[in-house]
Amino acid sequence: MLFAISTQKGKNKKMIQFKVEKLFGRFNYDLQLNKEGLTILTGPNGFGKSTILKCIEALSEGVLGISYYFTLDFEKIEVILEHYKITIQKEKDKISINGITFSKNQFENVIERLDRRPYMRRVDKDIWIDRRNGNYINSSDYFKEIYSNDEEIQYQILNEDGSNELVNEMKKIGLYIGKIYFIREQRLITKKYNPRTEQRMVNVIDELPDKFRELVLRISNDYSRVANKLDSTYPNRLFSNEEKIDEEEYKQKMIIMNEKFEKLNKYDLSNMQKSEGVVFKEEHAKALKIYFDDFDEKYKVYEDLIIKLDMYTDIINSRLKFKNIKISRNEGIKIVDSENEEKTIQLNSLSSGEKQEIVLFYELIFESGSNELLLIDEPEISLHIAWQKMFMDDLLRIVKYKGINVIVATHSPQIINNHWERQIDLGEIYGEQFDKK
Repeated sequence: MLFAISTQKGKNKKMIQFKVEKLFGRFNYDLQLNKEGLTILTGPNGFGKSTILKCIEALSEGVLGISYYFTLDFEKIEVILEHYKITIQKEKDKISINGITFSKNQFENVIERLDRRPYMRRVDKDIWIDRRNGNYINSSDYFKEIYSNDEEIQYQILNEDGSNELVNEMKKIGLYIGKIYFIREQRLITKKYNPRTEQRMVNVIDELPDKFRELVLRISNDYSRVANKLDSTYPNRLFSNEEKIDEEEYKQKMIIMNEKFEKLNKYDLSNMQKSEGVVFKEEHAKALKIYFDDFDEKYKVYEDLIIKLDMYTDIINSRLKFKNIKISRNEGIKIVDSENEEKTIQLNSLSSGEKQEIVLFYELIFESGSNELLLIDEPEISLHIAWQKMFMDDLLRIVKYKGINVIVATHSPQIINNHWERQIDLGEIYGEQFDKK
């Protein structure tokens, strides 16, 4: 699930330090995050690895995220960004965010007021149904929606509860901390809601073909808009253009263009064929200059997607044995026999480890955005040791391309592999504390 708040200029303010006092009434941690974008948290069960990720995630959920801190046993949390500091303190049933106090009763009153909207009905602890259209929405999204669009809620309910000051502070925190994307330990199964059953369990991998089809369709629509604009102005530009290319430049551009055609055709993004055997003519030099420039402009629409698709298929195919992953406009994603591509293998027939990798790297590459803070809990689930050893190198490839910051919580030394300099062991930290007593 994606939890996101846009930042000023769309840039994440890098988190450099996380501190917590008396987590579970016991642990004091002062964690310096790796400056190069990847920090690995390890430690025994019950030492707070996943909890630390959830503490960070809650900051991106606005006022509703404060509910998590009411359920957590701690005294103080400090999240230190490059140019901002967030301090959360807890005392009995009160939470203080940067010196602004919010009681548990105040929070519960706000949520209770949501129940009074006649067209909304709560069907689960965190799920609501909008009776006007039958759509389901979680509490966080519902709260954000009504807060941003409903002045009655904003000025009557929140103000009445004395919470406007805190709401404004949480919005400010959201701007500083930026987008947060949390990939949980359970990735293959998700809970979906529908009017008939009110809830059902869905295999995430079953949704991937549609997601890839939608992704390709969306980019293709962008391409059509760019192409139509360029094509409509082509005659005027042709008659007014004085620039041209020579034969050597023509040959070089043809090579590059044909390589790009191959990329487009690989993922069924285009049915254009390689241009071969075309002889350069001087009288066409001006038109060719515009043709190549226009092609480059159109290709830019697909460029980021192609890089991501290359990255995704390279990583997944390095895991698969006797089969390959294919991406296409019509089928989205499919698995084929490596010796007979006409033979399709059902996604649900794959092993749990194969499905974990397909889903995990889809989320990493296609759903997490640039300049985000990415939280990953237990990526080693269902993975063979050999695959675990490959994970960090592949993750760093993604980190460097997308410019994201990542915190990984893991039990596996194989996941860490040769990246021990990025590791923080909570067990060792607590042991040091114990030795000092």
